[in-house]
Amino acid sequence: MTTMKYYEEKPFLEHLEDLRWVIIKSLLALGGGSLICFIETKPLMAILLKPLKSAGEDPQKVLRVLGVVDPFSVQLQLSLLGGLVLSLPFILYFVAQFIIPGLTPSELRLLFPIFSVGALLFVGGILFSYFILLPQTLQFFSAYNKWMGVQTDWTLQNYSNFVVQMLISFGLAFELPLVVILLGILGILQSATLSRYRRHAIVIIVVAAACITPTSDPLSLFLLAAPMYLLYECSLWVLKAIEARKRTQKDRAIEKGDVIP
Repeated sequence: MTTMKYYEEKPFLEHLEDLRWVIIKSLLALGGGSLICFIETKPLMAILLKPLKSAGEDPQKVLRVLGVVDPFSVQLQLSLLGGLVLSLPFILYFVAQFIIPGLTPSELRLLFPIFSVGALLFVGGILFSYFILLPQTLQFFSAYNKWMGVQTDWTLQNYSNFVVQMLISFGLAFELPLVVILLGILGILQSATLSRYRRHAIVIIVVAAACITPTSDPLSLFLLAAPMYLLYECSLWVLKAIEARKRTQKDRAIEKGDVIP
């Protein structure tokens, strides 16, 4: 309560000044992380090319550079993404310093679990895409090219964009359970609604998977839609557990006479 009172009593211009320093420190952290990754690009390139090697392809044979600045563009892209990963803990710390004083104790209790679950789901989606989906998708297209009688010849820029889009898309797609659970906690969504509209949800998941995946092949669509549906069912189960806990707490309160039924 004391922290909340202090936060409310600060002048508006001081809040803006605090926000300005949060942005400045975050940009400095991002710049420092990106500089480190720009200098040490080879490990990042190894990470980028691993799915292609896992698909049974030799990067030196199937990847080409058409533009003069393409290698530099890819290096810059990897440096920014790697810098974001390295600087993210610092950025979150700076942001937390800014927003935590304005939160109530109940909001603070929810902040860490929500953030932890969201981070785990996002990382889980990235790992699933990196180790399972990407090699399978690349292998599928390589075999398809051979079946069509054409040589596999991709550009480094297109391959890098494809990998980055797949990783980010799956990271975001795996946030579905967290969104559903938050809506359930807020009372906006009930488990009965999820059960009643399960068929509609399947259609929405398939359409969303088709929009998210950078490719239109059935394999990528299935490999994204299947885990999303499993996450939907997990969300339904968790939501039922939350509702059951709320009912139990309400029944106990009624028995004690704290709540009028």
